[in-house]
Amino acid sequence: MDFRSLLAGNAALGIALSVVLLLIARANRSFLRDIARDPDRGWRLIARLAALMTGAFIAWTSLLDNWRQLVALPYRLSRRFPSERVVLDPPSDMVRTVTVALLALSLLLVACLLARHVGGYGLQLALLVGALVLWAPLFVLRHRLDTELALSFTGQRDSLADFPTFAAYLIITWLAGAAMITLMYTLLLAAVALPITLLLDLIRRRQPRMTDEAEPFFTALGHRATAGSER
Repeated sequence: MDFRSLLAGNAALGIALSVVLLLIARANRSFLRDIARDPDRGWRLIARLAALMTGAFIAWTSLLDNWRQLVALPYRLSRRFPSERVVLDPPSDMVRTVTVALLALSLLLVACLLARHVGGYGLQLALLVGALVLWAPLFVLRHRLDTELALSFTGQRDSLADFPTFAAYLIITWLAGAAMITLMYTLLLAAVALPITLLLDLIRRRQPRMTDEAEPFFTALGHRATAGSER
């Protein structure tokens, strides 16, 4: 495999996705810090497990599965003829099973955090509809970029004359791929978060539990207010 094929490969796309997600996390670090410091110990555990499962899903898919095949799965399954659903060089059934399991765990855990810290049914429906609307045009754009990346900028393996153009096109392709993966995850997350939110509402676990830690403070405050009114 030459250097250009390596840069355009699945692992490079996974690294680009990780960089984009880290930049987003850094821009929202105060919000993520609040999630990690949730007053409820159980929710702090869920936050850590969500980060672990999401990181494991990204690493596993980048190293052993195929991002482009995953994001193209809805389109491929919608094709009428079996020949249009054929996948070239697919991963083994074991690899794909682990991928789906890690994705499911990540979605369930992140959906719980979304329901508790971000928003309820209205926001989740907006995310679902928005992701559905954006999916088709972004899929077409990403597919076109991937095709051009595979067929263009061939040149000589050891030639650097056209590498700046190739590098710029590669970055655009990475960004489109990362956006497509994020959009697919958001769509699935919104779909999973709706029933999770309903379940958490039914068992009264979306809101922080009431504790008696602040009771002495408010009792003392009440006594002072009563004493002041009696004077």
